[in-house]
Amino acid sequence: MLKFIKEKDIRLFIRMKIAGEIIEQLRNNKGTVSTELSKRIASEVLSGNAEILKEAIELTSYALSDKKEKNIRSGAAKIVEVVAMEKPELIAPYLERLLPALDANEPQTRWMIIRAITFHC
Repeated sequence: MLKFIKEKDIRLFIRMKIAGEIIEQLRNNKGTVSTELSKRIASEVLSGNAEILKEAIELTSYALSDKKEKNIRSGAAKIVEVVAMEKPELIAPYLERLLPALDANEPQTRWMIIRAITFHC
């Protein structure tokens, strides 16, 4: 499945700064492909691209009442979780902004946010 993600597509995505573009990328990715994409994006955050982290944090609670947008929330939550696992200090300033994601309908988003917060403790 991971063959579907091309390196040039990942690099393009990582350079994106506009939340609307990130939303579309996350909306169209599901399952293992989405997890791999989120992990690669997290590696860019860990390499110093803090803008992506800020966008991902905002997207963890995107359209909470809309079940159709779960891929956006869970993909963003995976980015945050992976970053927190490696460098919890990067998410420390944003812990309060992650709390609304705990109201997401899908358990995956909630689990990843809880896990991200516990890495900080």
